Amino acid sequence: MKKKTIIILGILFIILLLLSSTISTACSGFTIRKDGTVLIAHNKDWWSPDTYIHVYPSTDDTYGRLFLEIPYPHIFNSDYMVLAGGFNEHGLCYESYVTPFKLASFELFKPPIFTSPVNHILQKYTTVEEVIAFIESHNLFFVNYILCSGQIFVIDKTGDAAIIEGDDILRINGDYQVCTNFLQSTPELGNYPCWRYDFLSDELQNMTNPSIPVIESLLESVELFTQYSWVFNPNEDILRLYHFHNYTNPVLLNLTKEFSQPAHTYYLPNLFEPPGNIAPQTPNKPFGPIDGVINTEYFFETQTNDLDNPQSELYYQWDFGDGSDHFWIYCNGEQNATYLHNWQKPGTYQVRVKARDIYGKESDWSDALTISISRTNYRECRFFINTWFL
Repeated sequence: MKKKTIIILGILFIILLLLSSTISTACSGFTIRKDGTVLIAHNKDWWSPDTYIHVYPSTDDTYGRLFLEIPYPHIFNSDYMVLAGGFNEHGLCYESYVTPFKLASFELFKPPIFTSPVNHILQKYTTVEEVIAFIESHNLFFVNYILCSGQIFVIDKTGDAAIIEGDDILRINGDYQVCTNFLQSTPELGNYPCWRYDFLSDELQNMTNPSIPVIESLLESVELFTQYSWVFNPNEDILRLYHFHNYTNPVLLNLTKEFSQPAHTYYLPNLFEPPGNIAPQTPNKPFGPIDGVINTEYFFETQTNDLDNPQSELYYQWDFGDGSDHFWIYCNGEQNATYLHNWQKPGTYQVRVKARDIYGKESDWSDALTISISRTNYRECRFFINTWFL
């Protein structure tokens, strides 16, 4: 009875997490192997600029490894971070991709996994074959909070590769493999057809001489709102990092050197920040209504200047005074920042906003706009009453 209760609670927990995992994304990744050359590449098209790099040296029983960590908020934790991609000292690497919902089954006679398997994979394994053996021998049901809305693309230094879609594993077939945001085992579930997948597949199928410039060009062709990219040759141990869809100025990390140091962390945008960069100016006081009613969306707008970066490449964070979580929102080529918001309870609220550039420099909060929210529109009520008695 106790075991049954635990399983039911686990199912309910997973369902609640699924309801929160609705973040859209458009990541693209691929690997190609030709005449002894192995190249792996990835675009992380994501809503948040906050990418961290965590590096851990080897120990007596673990391999050195590097992780790329990004925000992925859940309903229970708006500050949740996920290890989106990673590399170890033997050239094994992976990246993750958001997909339509697909639940891994409960396999009673296999030992369960309760936490994300990626840290274990990079600590212990060197080949895709070893990773697949580990995944296939374990019950993945209790990591559905991660795997049910995403897939893992894993590649080793030989060019062997596989996409892990919960219970389904798709092995590389030929010289290349492409991964985007649909489930290749069940494309009818959504996000397909995918033009990025089709474009990359066509290009890689006809590629005879893979090189770094060619790979960079492919990444640039499929980027949408890319926060970071990387190109990796696992046989050279050099990781090329790119920031904010700029493929002309990579930062090169020598993984052998990184793994020889004590554990350390980088804030990825800082690696690309130009000398003397300063924060954007404080945004203008938001423009919008000063009164309204509950459960009705209202439009707000602001603008600021940045002496070092284009206004169209800024992020804004809004505070509506009601305790709601609001994330950094990319301006996406627009000169002004806009947002729609509604309040659930009547009261007087202060609306303010701040800006940040693509390197993480933040402005101060703007002056606040005061808005009064009531349960009903008293102006309309008075008009109705006056009309009725007239």
